[in-house]
Amino acid sequence: MDHAYRNKSVAWIVLVLVLFTTSIAVHDHIDPLDALVIFALCFVCELVDSGLGMGYGTILAPTLLLLGYDAHDIVPTVLLSELLSGFTAAFFHNAIHNVELGLHGRDLWPAAILAAGSVAGVSAGVVLALNLPKGSLNIGVGIVILASGFFVLLHSRRQIAYRRWKMVVLAIVASFNKAVSGGGYGPLVTSGQVLSGVSGKASVGITSFAEAFTCLLAVTLFLAQGEHLNLVLFIPMCAGALLSVPFSVFVISVTREDRLRLVIGSVTMLMGALTLLKVAT
Repeated sequence: MDHAYRNKSVAWIVLVLVLFTTSIAVHDHIDPLDALVIFALCFVCELVDSGLGMGYGTILAPTLLLLGYDAHDIVPTVLLSELLSGFTAAFFHNAIHNVELGLHGRDLWPAAILAAGSVAGVSAGVVLALNLPKGSLNIGVGIVILASGFFVLLHSRRQIAYRRWKMVVLAIVASFNKAVSGGGYGPLVTSGQVLSGVSGKASVGITSFAEAFTCLLAVTLFLAQGEHLNLVLFIPMCAGALLSVPFSVFVISVTREDRLRLVIGSVTMLMGALTLLKVAT
């Protein structure tokens, strides 16, 4: 592990743990045991998401529903925690050179395209979602994700030339999926970048960066409508997610590119299959 990255990781872990324990101590309404359960759950979900560019909201939201939390508390809280963890993951991916997001970095332009496309796609998705059957939309999302994973596996050992137009289409479609179904962004964006010629490691870091902007827009809309954050849920959720980032980013940095593509393709297909299964049931 790079010495500078190790120092940044240790400092970050200490900061998160100090803030988490302090918050638990001063907030009378937080049950320590419940907080630890949420903390551990979010740590695992973000470990997957920061490492593969997908899975945080897809896994976390239904699990919290099963634990008895209200959907009105879950959605804005998940989005805000994903906003913070997304920018954090992008920072650490850039620090360990999985991705280059500096002013002159090679990955800044693809990330900017995805971030800008997120605004257009979310806006269009919100409008169309009000007028189209949600079941049909979710079936479409599942099929697209499943197909994306299949093609990543099919071309996992090929060097794919980068095509900017693919990134533009990907940005609009992925953010549209996010708006109409609440999911499907990470799997499609990560696998779609690989199929557009972006390396597996860079695609994970770019996805974290771009999805953070999508969450920023969504959180802003929620707060503008008078929604409030549930701090009892948000504090352990945010702490668990933020603590996991340096670990998952390091694992990606030492993973071979061809193996990473295989994992991305396989997990993407699994996410697509689970989306279709959810619609069927």
